[in-house]
Parts: sequence; structure tokens; C-alpha cells
Amino acid sequence: MTAQPLPVADTWVVKALGPLARRFTHHDRLQDVLPLDIDRPLAVVTGFGPTNAPTAGTLSVMLGVIELQRHLQVPMTVVISELGAWNSRNVPWSQLTEVRDQMFAFMRAIGLDSSAGFAPVQLRSHIDHANLVRCGRIARFLSRQDFLDHHEDLVDLYQDHGLLGSEVGLTVDALYTVADILGPAEEGAARVLMLSGLEESYFTELSRLVLQRQCEAGELSLGWRLDLGALYFRVLEGLGGYPKMSKSIPASGIHLGMRDGEITARVLVGDEASQRPLLSAIELSSGWTMSEIDQARAAYRRKFQEPVGWDLTKRRFAETFTTYAKIWRECGR
Repeated sequence: MTAQPLPVADTWVVKALGPLARRFTHHDRLQDVLPLDIDRPLAVVTGFGPTNAPTAGTLSVMLGVIELQRHLQVPMTVVISELGAWNSRNVPWSQLTEVRDQMFAFMRAIGLDSSAGFAPVQLRSHIDHANLVRCGRIARFLSRQDFLDHHEDLVDLYQDHGLLGSEVGLTVDALYTVADILGPAEEGAARVLMLSGLEESYFTELSRLVLQRQCEAGELSLGWRLDLGALYFRVLEGLGGYPKMSKSIPASGIHLGMRDGEITARVLVGDEASQRPLLSAIELSSGWTMSEIDQARAAYRRKFQEPVGWDLTKRRFAETFTTYAKIWRECGR
């Protein structure tokens, strides 16, 4: 892994990201793509898997993507990867397409502006002719060993829960995603910033292998010259001791498809292993102001001395999250 902790106090990070630096924990050669340079156009690429309703972790990334669009004001591609998920997860096709369309509507409803002239956004799925052709063109530059060497750290956990597709399916999913990341190279971008969770950093590594090998391929080169950097979102810890809030493992968190009562009950759980993850969810998935988040942190620190304060904070967060859940439901109609 080439990811490094993000030096949030360094001048160049403060200049590039400002207050948004709090949403990220790691980067991979971010200095190659930021700060902005008018002579070296930057594009941002990110995406979401439509296997289920977004968890608090996924919502935190969606909110972060919207904030970054407004901050950087550069072209952005947001991919809802139904074909990738079809190959890598055991989820019915009808569910994937339904959730995909709901995600499109939801991201627009909470503020992603795909028509903004200041920062044009392409919101698309994997059913995209250009990306499928690009996927076929890059496959020759990767080997089976590359995919064995570069994969998600939680693959064994998902396998234990019976969630994964075949080895070939996982490879196809990775190829689609690498093609997504390298797409701006065909559109004239000199730099690409990839946004994801740290557990998906292997996509950055695979993309760099393609860039390197096609540059060395002589007459078989694709002619791409691209600087690639990545920012990795802070991962929300899972409830009850799970390493992350995963939509593939329902017990690990809260998601927007839950009934209001279910959300409230899950947020108000009292086991100690779930309390720090709930604070993290408040910090990143609430949309609260920084002063409100600071108040929540203070209530968490005093949860043993003044349990009522922490309970009230969690109840307010439950109300906030159920509001997002209502928007999610409306986007599915």
C-alpha cells in the first residue's frame, strides 16, 4: 500500500482542502494533483456500489463528495457501479438497478449539482459504452497476479459472510473501476484525483500499473500521460465491533432503508463498542455545524458522568438520520 496519513496541519494541505481535510485520513500522492493549477486540468472521480440503501458511512462520503465539488470547482465523475456490484457481490440485478436509480435521485436531492457550470458533474452508471470500451483496452496491461496482489483488505470478511461473487467477477469489477478512474485521461485531463475509502486504495495501485505499463508499451501504448492522486475518506467504524459500517453486513451500522423506529433503536444502543462509532457517524454523517459537532464530542467525553447529555445527542442524531431516510424513500417512488 502506498497510502500515507494525511498531514492535515501542513500548509499545502490547508491551502488545498481547507476545513474539508477533517473528512480524510490518508492520501496517495495528493501533492501530485493539488493545489489546483490552471495549466494542468484536474478531474475528480468517485463512485458508489448500489447493493443496498446507503449506510451512515456511505452517506458521509456522499456529503463529502458534494462539499468537495463546491470547494474545488473542477469536473467530477460520480459512478453508481451496478455492473461492478453484479460481478463482485451476490445481489439480484433488479435490486442493483433499483438502488442505482434511487441513488441518482438522492444525491441530487441532497445537493450534488450535475448542471453546475462552475463544477460540471457527470453522474453515470457502469452501463456506459465509453467505459466498457476503455475497460477492454486496459485489460491487456494487467495480470491475474496483479489482482491477487491488490485487493480489498476485508475480502476475507465478506467471503465469510457469503457476499462475494467469483474470482473472475471480482476481477471484472476491478477492471470497470480502474477504467472509471482513468476515464478523464481520454478527455484531456492532466491530473486525476480519486476519492474512496482507504480499503479501496488498491484501485489506485492498479490504475498506476496500467498507466506505467501502457507508457512502456511502445506502439501498443494508449498515449495516456496522467498524474494520479487519491484521497481516502475517514472510514466509519462499525457498530458492535465490526471494522466498518458496511451495507453488506446489516448488523454493522444504520442505513437509510431502515424504518424510523429501527434507526432510533440502533442509534440508542448502549453497548460500549458502538458508542465511538456513533460519535463518528455524528461527526461525518449528520450535516451539523462544527459547533454542534463539538457539543456532541463534549457530550461523548462525559457520557459516564452525564449519561443524559450523550443520550439526548444520540436522539437528535437519530432524528437527523431519519430525515435523510425520508428523502431516500421519496427518491425511490
